[in-house]
Amino acid sequence: MLRPTIAAVVVAIAALVATSAGAQPAAERRPPGKQNDAADAYGEMLRRTDSDAYARYVRLRAARDASLAELNRAQDRYRSAGPELRAVSLPQMRAARKKYATDEAAFLDFLDERDRKTLEQYRAATEQINRLLEQRARAREDLRELTKE
Repeated sequence: MLRPTIAAVVVAIAALVATSAGAQPAAERRPPGKQNDAADAYGEMLRRTDSDAYARYVRLRAARDASLAELNRAQDRYRSAGPELRAVSLPQMRAARKKYATDEAAFLDFLDERDRKTLEQYRAATEQINRLLEQRARAREDLRELTKE
């Protein structure tokens, strides 16, 4: 009875670690490597445990990544444009920045929602473990009483 609870807590801790690793500020260009590995591991955990959340995670992450790529392209166009052409590319860059901010906020909201759900699961698991500890303490007291007789 205790082992599945501990396993659930371990999985939830791994998810939290992956969540916090995947939730790094994305305003900068993301280097491939550990961040993507952590995000992929988090996505894999979601795929195995909650297919609806996984579908939402994939959709939000793809939208965020696409809007970040568009923002980077718009910023590159703005930087490479001469002073006379910057006025033309500025509205595109602002629109791309706004779209990215919206998509990143939606992704962060999803991660927050998942983390709150995970915390609630931790609380429930902690309460269950505490009840088991209390039961064992009472059983020990009963056994001590029996050995005194």
